[in-house]
Amino acid sequence: MRRAGQGRTCLVAAHRGGALLWPENSLFAFGNSVALGVDFLECDVHLSKDGEVVVIHDPTLPRTTTGTGAVRGRTLAELRTLRLRDKDGRATDEIVPTLDDVATLAAPTGIGLLVEIKADARRARYPGIEEKALADLDRRGITARTILTSFEADTIRRVRELRPDVRVGALYSPRTMRGRRASVGSEFERLAKAGILFVGLQHSLVTLEAVALAARTGLLLGAWTVNEADGIRRCTDLGVDVLITDRPDLAKALVHP
Repeated sequence: MRRAGQGRTCLVAAHRGGALLWPENSLFAFGNSVALGVDFLECDVHLSKDGEVVVIHDPTLPRTTTGTGAVRGRTLAELRTLRLRDKDGRATDEIVPTLDDVATLAAPTGIGLLVEIKADARRARYPGIEEKALADLDRRGITARTILTSFEADTIRRVRELRPDVRVGALYSPRTMRGRRASVGSEFERLAKAGILFVGLQHSLVTLEAVALAARTGLLLGAWTVNEADGIRRCTDLGVDVLITDRPDLAKALVHP
């Protein structure tokens, strides 16, 4: 993939399918973003009680569904009885999808996936989630078009152990950087040496220096979550590779006019 600064416009990733437009992490949102012609669908995954990889952002249910409690406390069948909420908290007809559902939708389109592997409500890693996610992606023949991302170092390490051929990405917020007492430069060097392909920075961390460091270390640089026109223009002008946004319609209009 050529970098944005080398003559290629940056790629657009629909964050949670386009969370400011449609119910987040819903098949309805992902389908609409496919119709917009985005380059990536971004989604989040947890494990259900019976070990299914389900697409939902929070480790708990109340904010985005009509349910209560933890995602890992419900079987897939139980999760399927719930309904997703829209951004205003209203219940919709949408159900909690699985990663297999999203991979099935994306497979014939040529669009890539950015799949963030989450931890549970106690910040604990779900045992076996990496193997299960890879199996879902392999089943639909979309693994090569997917980047598996996480804030969790153990998750990234596990994916690398299982499948060195799979593209992996590390995610950072300002809080993450402070917690590790790290700088963008030191982290980029470490990631490149570890064979990590992609780094996703919270957009306030994206600077001209960060873009240059990503280019020097061979990392693809993503910026999240960029929803305003000024922010979209700033990141694309700086030369980020992937713009991750809740407004894929706006980003497409500005990035690919």
